[in-house]
Amino acid sequence: MRKFLTLFAVAALFSAVACGDAKTETSDVEEEGQEMLDEMDSTMNEVTEATEEAAEEGAETMEEAVDSVKSAVNEAADSMEEAAGDAANEVEESVN
Repeated sequence: MRKFLTLFAVAALFSAVACGDAKTETSDVEEEGQEMLDEMDSTMNEVTEATEEAAEEGAETMEEAVDSVKSAVNEAADSMEEAAGDAANEVEESVN
């Protein structure tokens, strides 16, 4: 009976030590996982900010391009009207 109690006590001691290490390893893994999640969240926020900035810059560039095209079209239309008026005057003068 004494051997049995000794073996039982030794087994209980080993299991207590082994379980204590498992809890420590689990919390280390949880901490590493949380650090990874925090890092991923931080990176995602940086990417989102960069994407928003790029979209805003793209929108501004497009607006500038549209304004430039409108201006060029208006200038071309004015030039065409002027040329058409000059041509009409020349035709009128040559007919008279």
